[in-house]
Amino acid sequence: MCSLARASIQLAHDATTNSGVDPRPRDLTYPLFDRSEMVKRVANGAVSEAESAHGSKRARHEQPHDSEDEYEEEEPRPTQPVLTQAQRDLALGDDEAFEAKYRDRVRREIEEKGAKRAQKTGEIAEYGIIEKIELLNFMCHARTTVPFGPQINFVIGHNGSGKSAVLSGIAIALGGRTASTGRGTGLKSFIKEGENVAEVAITLKNEGLDAYRPDIYGNAIRIARRFTDKGSSSYTIKGAKDKFKKTISSKKEELTNITDHMNLQVDNPVVVLTQDTSRQFLASSKPKDKYQFFLNGTSLTQLSDEYETILESLKKTETILQSKQTVVPDLKRQFTEAQTKYREAQAAQQQSRRVEDLEKEMAWAHMKRKKIQMEALVTDHETAKKNVERAQSHIDNAKNELQKAEDEINLVNQQEEEGDNAGSLEDQRRKIREDVKSKKDRLREAKSQMSEMNNALQQCNSAIKELTEKINIEEAKLQDDRRGLREKLNLDMERVMKQSKIEESNLSECQANIKNLSQLIQTKQSERREISASREKIRDSITSVQHNIKRLEDSRRNAINRFGSNLQHALVDIDRYSWKGQKPLGPLGQYVELKDGRWAELMRVYLGGLMASFAVTDARDREPLSRILQSHGNPQPNIIVGEVDLFDYSRGEPPEDVLTPLRILTVRNEWVIRLMINSAFIERTCLTRTRAEAQQLLDGVQGVNVVLSADLMRSQKYPDGGFFTSGMRKLRSEDRANWYFTATGSDEQIRVEKEKLASLEEEHKSIEPRINEIDTEGKAMTAKIRDLQKSESNIRSKVFKLKDELARLNEQAEEEAPASVQGLQEARKEEEERKQSIIDQFKAVAEREAALNGELKPLAEKLENIRKQAEQTERRNIENKRKLEPLLERRLMAVKKVEHYQKKLGDAMKDLDEASQAEGIVVTEYEDWLREALTISQPIETDRAPESIDAEIEIIKKALRDRERRHGQSIEEIAQEVQSTQEALDKTRQELKSIKSFNKGLQLAMNLRLDTWHIFRRHISLRTKQQFSYYLGQRGYRGSIDFDHKSHTLDLRVITDEANPHAKDKDPKALSGGEKSFSTICLLMSLWEALGCPIRCLDEFDVFMDQVNRHIAMQTMVSTAKASDKKQYIIITPLDVSSNIAAGVRIHKMADPERGQTQLPYVPA
Repeated sequence: MCSLARASIQLAHDATTNSGVDPRPRDLTYPLFDRSEMVKRVANGAVSEAESAHGSKRARHEQPHDSEDEYEEEEPRPTQPVLTQAQRDLALGDDEAFEAKYRDRVRREIEEKGAKRAQKTGEIAEYGIIEKIELLNFMCHARTTVPFGPQINFVIGHNGSGKSAVLSGIAIALGGRTASTGRGTGLKSFIKEGENVAEVAITLKNEGLDAYRPDIYGNAIRIARRFTDKGSSSYTIKGAKDKFKKTISSKKEELTNITDHMNLQVDNPVVVLTQDTSRQFLASSKPKDKYQFFLNGTSLTQLSDEYETILESLKKTETILQSKQTVVPDLKRQFTEAQTKYREAQAAQQQSRRVEDLEKEMAWAHMKRKKIQMEALVTDHETAKKNVERAQSHIDNAKNELQKAEDEINLVNQQEEEGDNAGSLEDQRRKIREDVKSKKDRLREAKSQMSEMNNALQQCNSAIKELTEKINIEEAKLQDDRRGLREKLNLDMERVMKQSKIEESNLSECQANIKNLSQLIQTKQSERREISASREKIRDSITSVQHNIKRLEDSRRNAINRFGSNLQHALVDIDRYSWKGQKPLGPLGQYVELKDGRWAELMRVYLGGLMASFAVTDARDREPLSRILQSHGNPQPNIIVGEVDLFDYSRGEPPEDVLTPLRILTVRNEWVIRLMINSAFIERTCLTRTRAEAQQLLDGVQGVNVVLSADLMRSQKYPDGGFFTSGMRKLRSEDRANWYFTATGSDEQIRVEKEKLASLEEEHKSIEPRINEIDTEGKAMTAKIRDLQKSESNIRSKVFKLKDELARLNEQAEEEAPASVQGLQEARKEEEERKQSIIDQFKAVAEREAALNGELKPLAEKLENIRKQAEQTERRNIENKRKLEPLLERRLMAVKKVEHYQKKLGDAMKDLDEASQAEGIVVTEYEDWLREALTISQPIETDRAPESIDAEIEIIKKALRDRERRHGQSIEEIAQEVQSTQEALDKTRQELKSIKSFNKGLQLAMNLRLDTWHIFRRHISLRTKQQFSYYLGQRGYRGSIDFDHKSHTLDLRVITDEANPHAKDKDPKALSGGEKSFSTICLLMSLWEALGCPIRCLDEFDVFMDQVNRHIAMQTMVSTAKASDKKQYIIITPLDVSSNIAAGVRIHKMADPERGQTQLPYVPA
């Protein structure tokens, strides 16, 4: 027991030291409480309710009991239980009061720290940072080495250059999970294409007083991980002490020790944050996911899980102590027996005459026991009578509860049907929306026309002004005497225009041919997709038919296999098993046959699920039966638990001329009938051919409430006369129930399925040539398009040259020849008339727009009213469903109660008969024994048991024989036995008391640690909120983080318009790409403040940022990183970074990716 307590202490110590997280709040300058004083008080057992979050009472440390009697009377008292994390979350106090107390102080410290950041340069870490990484055949890198600076590192390069592979390499080399990289599903996926082995190596700095085993590794540690395409993986760990020549270790345990010592948390999403993780975190994660991300990022989850492990160990220790407590009575009994034996041995030497008195006493001790037995049986008889009466009363109450539940269920169903007007509301809403859409389309058309008219009016005004200026110029011009030159220009222009029209016609024809061929290719691809989809559908049908044939052949060999897989062997195992109750019955379908095949489809849908079911009489048999059925290929067996109760069901049946499932079935087992009645109500559910006949039956026959029709409709009548009709679920083609209740034999079904299979295979074979033909035609058309595109380029070049020449001639002609004044005046007049026409049209369109706006307003009001009515209907339906669930549960419980108490009544009647018989027998025996006892002596009063008296007689006789024969156990040996049992008892008492006291103190210490964890979480969440708000303020944004520690949720809100005090905050999903990325950086840097890991890695944080957000984010990160003590930052970005952004920044640019693709070939869809 001492070793168990020491193990619990070691577990608690390891969980808090090896987790890499100090359970006390770090970087918090404000006090929480005096920890040294608290530890002293815990050791003295004096932690009050105010100092313990779980509200435990003050520990009581009492002095150990010295006397035997005091120890025997002390009941084992369990120590105050330690609350779990979930219980503590629910018991938390007011977070708002806590934040109000510390918010201003935290905010002030953050602002002061931010103000000093520009002048401060953080210390360089002596150990735990990465000096360089080497990648060999890793992802896209054949052989790459990336050196890192001690503080800020940027890895830049174009997309595909392998930047993100650097972060993946860091995670893989340090033993991180593949999934945390977001880049692959296994190590094999990281091997460069065409290679069969890859290696990632990292060199870690290892200097200073806290270096890891510097006497062995020196001032640097090189960790290399090598893995192959066959799945093998190995580590080699070397040190700088021998210039990385000798392998010091190849065990994963040593790597774990190194990462734990240096607090390298590569699987922490905040330490190595990929762009996918950050984007999903803000855009698509739920509040609980964000909260879990916060806990994981700050390592609170790891510490919490380890505390839970310690709590579980403490519970196990308490259980073991309680079980060990049972040893004390045995030791006490041994000690008492030894004392008794010693006293009896002494008395045996002097009380040889006592044997006769003891024999008389034993006779009357037997008489006393017999009398007690007789009185107990008389009491049992009376109790059995009361049990019978009580069971009958319970049955009556349960039946009343069942009737009440059914009445209430029918009432709720009726209310739900009466209030269900959602369909009519949806029709009204759809019609109004169509009307609104039509009017809005007309409104948009009117606005578009008005816009076009405005543009046309501006054009008219410009044209009138231009024509007026030209008229003035023409009137002032003199007659031109260079007519011959103009005629030559006109001839040249006519020639160029003709040639241009010819080339443009050729170009249009070429473009039309390209367009036609492209459309034809798309048509061919669409046809191929349709044919491929049809082929896949035929393949699925072939697989389904083959499965049906196999199942039918199995069923032909053994009919029982219709109801499950390999049932003939499963039934053999069921016969062999030793069951608690009766042997399971099933499958139920083997006892059921259909009289009329016209009802086959309806019965498959209604009773198909029951046919493959099994039944057991003892709930303990459910699990072993389920294992047997699952082992033979039946993954989800339906097992019914119930007693064999052959109750009378005739009172629930409808008139004899009404069909029910029970009347169209032949069931060869009475218990199966009762099971189907309890599960499907086959005795009272009625059947008709059509839905109309069902309605007539519900209207005309009293007592009929549920009717199923052969067209797979279910109709129900409520007590007040209301009706409800719904469709029944049809079976899928692969459903095993399709083979139940079949009229044809297995051979005929197999023949039909094989014919169907042959037809499907022939159809599948005919599709392949057509697909090949389409692929050939597609390739030919693709080649022709390439030729036409070359011709198009040549013709377009000719057209451009002709247009340039025509423009030159036009300019020359305009310079040489003035326009006609009369023609210009006529053109101006036409423009003025066109302007007036546009103004008149604009007025008419404006009037139509005003009328449409007036019509839209009442329609919007109608839509709002309908929406409110729909919401009311939905709330009413939800409320009815909420009411119905407990009612259904009440009905089920009432049915179970009736069955249960009927069984109890039977058991009570049986117990009454047995008690009556036993009472008569024991009374007769008592009278006979009394007569014999009186012949031995007069009655003697004794409280001793016959066994005790008999043992005393034997001890006395033995003592006498020992004295006479001088052999056996001596009195001295008995005295030694008394001493040894007393020593064992005292030692066990002392050990139990000591360990229980120590375990209680350990639990109090654990309570203190858990309280500290919760206080730390409060402080770190407060600091994260304030830090997040501070970083957003650098951009002019405002935002908040809303923590709910009781519900375990975290919500982010960002306001990007700080100038507007009434601006609404945005959900992260509504932010732009730049805003979202900047918010991510602010949150990440806030979490980094609480992170103990010496490295921080960030992948492509600025891929969606605009220049302003990127500049501010970059400056904030660089200034924060520069001022951080003993931290290294590795940041991936596809954009360039200025080399003089800050001192101490190292930039590594990756080589551009290889590019060799020139043209995308045609690929069949």
